[in-house]
Amino acid sequence: MASISIREWGSIGTEQVMRIDLSQPNGMSVSCINYGARLIRLLVPDREGQSENVVLGLADAEAYGNDQASFGATVGPVAGRIAEGKWGAVQLEQNAGKHHIHGGSRGWGQQFWDFKTEETAEAVTVTFTLESTPEAVGYPGRLQAKTSYTLDAEGCLTITMTGACSEETLFNPTSHIYFNLSGEAKRPITEHILQLACEEVLELDAEKLPTGTKQAVAGTAFDFREATIIGEAIRKRPQGFDDVFLMQQGHQPQLILHDEASGRQMTLSSNRSSIVLFSTTGMNEPYLVNGRPMQSHLGLAIEAQEVPDAIHHPGWDNIVLATNTLAARVQNYTFKW
Repeated sequence: MASISIREWGSIGTEQVMRIDLSQPNGMSVSCINYGARLIRLLVPDREGQSENVVLGLADAEAYGNDQASFGATVGPVAGRIAEGKWGAVQLEQNAGKHHIHGGSRGWGQQFWDFKTEETAEAVTVTFTLESTPEAVGYPGRLQAKTSYTLDAEGCLTITMTGACSEETLFNPTSHIYFNLSGEAKRPITEHILQLACEEVLELDAEKLPTGTKQAVAGTAFDFREATIIGEAIRKRPQGFDDVFLMQQGHQPQLILHDEASGRQMTLSSNRSSIVLFSTTGMNEPYLVNGRPMQSHLGLAIEAQEVPDAIHHPGWDNIVLATNTLAARVQNYTFKW
């Protein structure tokens, strides 16, 4: 039967890090921590029934406290960049050169969240809650944020992020999870096969901000309309991907990721308008990820969200959260093996 376990998992500063494990009899298991409402491990069986971790995770609580790459984090209040950190008269922290990124240096991924768990006949859930304040993150209003992870018996992990605020503010969070379906990151993601419901990408400038132009993917390295080996796409684009793929409206699933060697397949369906894909190209770092130094192409970050810097592009996504209005963003990750 399904189970939930909670235990202490080290500390960051003076704060206790708590680890919550959700498990199903099918061999799937999800592990989260209250620092950043992060997903730190996701066990999925392969075709032989062997459960292995299919996300990148750091070694311990101290490593997450020092993390600058948002491993498994709930990123918010706004994912991605905001040009010059400006929203009308509001000046946000400029923590990416002169721009703002991922909610700032004290964004949601760097906050301790409260949590509760729930077990039903169908699923096990952990729900994290946070009051996001101007003093902590610099965004207007006191925003009541929730991130829940629900694991059902059918192989689906649902991540739901909601927000309601005392005054008008911005809301565009994402789950910043790095996937590697090979299991324990034993092979690079260049061997994975990717398909996207995407006809266009956003053109980005040298500072990775949208220029306002949309580009057709046809005939380019960005064309994943048919199942494509990621390594073949990267050969056409040696700098790899850190790009905004616009999802076709009404088309689900939005993404299919497959690792032939293990037999694992993941589909992503969501109510988000875009997916930012980061191929970790050139990300060679000394810290340990899944027991080995971080290296290029060890994971694929899949960040479902509304488009970055939307507030500076009228006619694009509306990420303004009206006073006392509840917004809900839902992502369903379904696994087969």
